[in-house]
Amino acid sequence: MNARRRRALLVAVTELLEPGEQVGATALVNLSEVSFRKNVAMGIAAAVLSGGAMSMAMAPQPMYLAVTGERLFLFQANQAFAKPDRLVGVLPLENLKRTEVKRGLMKYSFDLVDEARESGALRVFFPRIGGGRELDAVAQLIPVLSAVAA
Repeated sequence: MNARRRRALLVAVTELLEPGEQVGATALVNLSEVSFRKNVAMGIAAAVLSGGAMSMAMAPQPMYLAVTGERLFLFQANQAFAKPDRLVGVLPLENLKRTEVKRGLMKYSFDLVDEARESGALRVFFPRIGGGRELDAVAQLIPVLSAVAA
């Protein structure tokens, strides 16, 4: 994330911080609940059903992410003006865990899991080019989900 975007995100987050709370990491990420395989299957189905006249793909939603020692903040990204639009969610870190980082050819990712709610995972994508440093900073602040032995 460039300096202009980072400053705009820090301004937005600073208004929401508790006294003594500091931002540890920021990133511009994509979020998705749809896997790559499901996305490809939906695109093929749309092409077949329309006789090849149409194809579709689900695009991950770009978000600004900021992590403190206590919470994770998600803001909808305004791509036209390079700033956060609105607060989408605040997740407390006490029950938030992540999976191991997956390092693919085009992007890096991990899943966020809220152990208290036992809700579905939210996949966080970081760009392969320029996203590695942000990924490492964010991943360092969120504990890894431990495997449960059966």
